[in-house]
Amino acid sequence: MGKAEGAARLKSVAELEQALRRRYERVWANELVAPAGAGWPYEVRVGRPSMRELEQDFAAWDAQAQCLREWAEARGLTCKFEQRRVGRRAYGFLSHVCAQDVQTLAAAVGRRNHFEHYTARLDVLRARFAQVDEDGLRRVLVDLNKYDATDGDFDLVCRAAEWFASHEVGNITAREVPLEGFHAKWLDAASHRSMVCVLAGIERLEFRERPHVVRFRYLDPDYLAAGGRVHDCWVEGDCAKPAYEPSVVVICENRDSALWFKPLEGGVAIQGDGMAGAAVVGRIEWVARAPLVLYWGDIDRQGFSILSKYRESGLDVQSLLMDEATYRRFERFGTHVDKRGHAIQPFLQACELSGLHADENTLYLQLCAEDLTGPRRIEQERIPLDLAQRTAQAALSKTQSVH
Repeated sequence: MGKAEGAARLKSVAELEQALRRRYERVWANELVAPAGAGWPYEVRVGRPSMRELEQDFAAWDAQAQCLREWAEARGLTCKFEQRRVGRRAYGFLSHVCAQDVQTLAAAVGRRNHFEHYTARLDVLRARFAQVDEDGLRRVLVDLNKYDATDGDFDLVCRAAEWFASHEVGNITAREVPLEGFHAKWLDAASHRSMVCVLAGIERLEFRERPHVVRFRYLDPDYLAAGGRVHDCWVEGDCAKPAYEPSVVVICENRDSALWFKPLEGGVAIQGDGMAGAAVVGRIEWVARAPLVLYWGDIDRQGFSILSKYRESGLDVQSLLMDEATYRRFERFGTHVDKRGHAIQPFLQACELSGLHADENTLYLQLCAEDLTGPRRIEQERIPLDLAQRTAQAALSKTQSVH
């Protein structure tokens, strides 16, 4: 628009709409549950050219202001003006676009249906859960919106909360809850549990939990040659012991790597289970007693996070083929995308992990960095099992020589 594009300018329609939408997303739940009255009307300044800029090209500035005014008034918004002098004359020049209340704001940014939808949901919550205070209602509405809960989810939240408010759950599993359409996977979502607890007036849901199960494979060549069972499992609370006390335990994050790990004297290969496994495996007595415990996972952010978690849980574990040399040797087989084909993003908030050694932290931070030039992940399966077996054997021999 000529001179009006100088140091000062008026906001565009898109910028005004963005500011109004941000305001709506911040306040809609509060306004629904407990309209405060304060803060309205909500005003967005459109911009303020200087007197000199107005005088240089008043017609252009006025035309742009008129376009904004027409846009605002067409959406039910009001406009605020301030007196500006141009030469010897005073003009009422557009200064703010205003929403008088949350309903007007919702309509202006295309959220009228959203506001009406959650008004109806709030009416249901108040009718069925009269004991829940304003803060609780607000939290539930925000969670419903955050996770884009369907009407089916909303119905389940309400029915589940009513059931849990009057029943003890410590003697049943999540799958045994007698509600139609209700199942353990639905309840696995933290947001669902949180909403149910708020509405039911309980601190948390405590079901009868399944015992943890850790699967492992025997690797000792003499034992395998004798024809004993190859695969076994540890069940939490069970008194069963492994066929032999292992001298080396290899925790493999990938199932295939554990299933086909090469024979290893006195060895056992455990199928890892991510962070969950890190919290459980260290509690297995024969694992904790093993002279050598190795963790082998992907060379990526998650792999190092799991390794750190194992050590933080108290298990004395060494990493296997998760170093700079292995990364450089196999980086041609690395990947920049996850299993869904989406780019693996840098993790800019990364900081050193307490469970990693100095060299491991260095590689971990490199993999998280924005300026990484190599792959963000080298999957465990891309590294030959023969190399893993030889490296584990070398670590075992070193451990035996020390003892």
